[in-house]
Amino acid sequence: MRSVEIICLVAVCALPATTARAAVATLAPDRMMVVDGERMFIIGLYEDPADDATLDAAAKAGFNLIHASANAGALDRLHARNVWAWLNTGGSIDLSEDASAREGQLKNLVAEFGQHPALLVWEVPDEALWNCFYSAYMWRCNQEPAQLKPMIDELTDTALQTELRGMMADAKKLWDTGFYVRAEETADTIWRKLGQESPRPGLNMSTAPERAAKMSDGMLAGYTLLRQLDSAHPVWMNHAPRNQLNQLASFNRAADIVGCDIYPVPTFRNGHSDLMESTVAAVGAYTERMQAAAPGKPVWMVLQGFGWRDLRDTPPSDPYEGRRPRLDETRFMAYDAIVHGARGILYWGSAYIEKDSELWQDLLTVIAELNELQPVLSAPDAPVSCSIQLADTYGSVDRDICILPKDVAGKVWLLVVNDWPEPLTYTITGLNGLNGVRYVENYSGNEAVVKDGALTMTITGHGVHVLAPQ
Repeated sequence: MRSVEIICLVAVCALPATTARAAVATLAPDRMMVVDGERMFIIGLYEDPADDATLDAAAKAGFNLIHASANAGALDRLHARNVWAWLNTGGSIDLSEDASAREGQLKNLVAEFGQHPALLVWEVPDEALWNCFYSAYMWRCNQEPAQLKPMIDELTDTALQTELRGMMADAKKLWDTGFYVRAEETADTIWRKLGQESPRPGLNMSTAPERAAKMSDGMLAGYTLLRQLDSAHPVWMNHAPRNQLNQLASFNRAADIVGCDIYPVPTFRNGHSDLMESTVAAVGAYTERMQAAAPGKPVWMVLQGFGWRDLRDTPPSDPYEGRRPRLDETRFMAYDAIVHGARGILYWGSAYIEKDSELWQDLLTVIAELNELQPVLSAPDAPVSCSIQLADTYGSVDRDICILPKDVAGKVWLLVVNDWPEPLTYTITGLNGLNGVRYVENYSGNEAVVKDGALTMTITGHGVHVLAPQ
């Protein structure tokens, strides 16, 4: 059984409107984006298509926010299509080093683009926290061994060669068992025995927490300056689906909106989620995790617009390994984020897929569906306290059916997702004020009437219900 209590805070909903002046973007108390006084659920796209027809199709479907490069032409092009833009600050937001120069870069960025009518949001460098660790991992576990091995193989001193190969094996074992300092010291010794110093001294996993803390403070300083320079456009930060809550919380001080990317298709194969939940329901799990790391701040989730095979130079031997999401998976991941509390979703990876592909058409289909529901998605959460009861079934059901009531002009819509991979019959209780209301499910057309404060439906595994009151 799961209880859900939601507070109604603000009301109006609308799509972005073309304006000749800079927009004023604020955040409502319930964490929804408000643009020039109008509420908006964010539907974003990382790809700014070079082809006008593709961009037109994206705008027509309902993408309302697209990443743009920092030039007036890119912003003008989006503005002409009544689409908002976001710009990335790059490393200039981190004032932990070269503070004076970077302050100047931030000021120039705001001076040049801060008043552009297409600009809605600033973004800080992608996955900044994770990269404090990942850069060290990639160097010590991949790039460094790849550089050392051929140098050792070319040695004519066989005794030294044998010694260094043994040290390479020792370094890997130490790394794999978590003894990072000793592993790094061993690798540094190998360089010296080869007559060199490490080309990347200090890029260590053992010192990654120190680098992260330094960057966190530097980004907070840059964020503070940016908001002083431009109070009209919020700052958002995207994380990798990694790191601990305290680390995330430290970085989240430097943003108004937070989120993470999570690309879980195909289930159990790609390893993108390191939570115990590795199915498509990882999207909802990470949405809640991002909220826990930034209480009171909006969460925007970055979802999968590609197949893992699309990022590889050679296709995987197993076609399943890198397959693209199906339509039902794309739809579920969007709603899983929404029902778990996301106030926006954005798609990454579409630049790697063909625009006549099934996945691109599926993305446009789901975006069009969400755009049609913009008045629902941007509406306040309804002040309904309800619970879910499940009919008996054969499964363990250690994941919930989740429900999000929305108050649309006084009518309560019910958005439901099934995080369990098998079909379930559920009953929503606590709907006493809705007795007699007939609900129609948006995708199946199935109907149910609230009786004695309860409504019963059956939902597919990893399924979505949009229950519209009639």
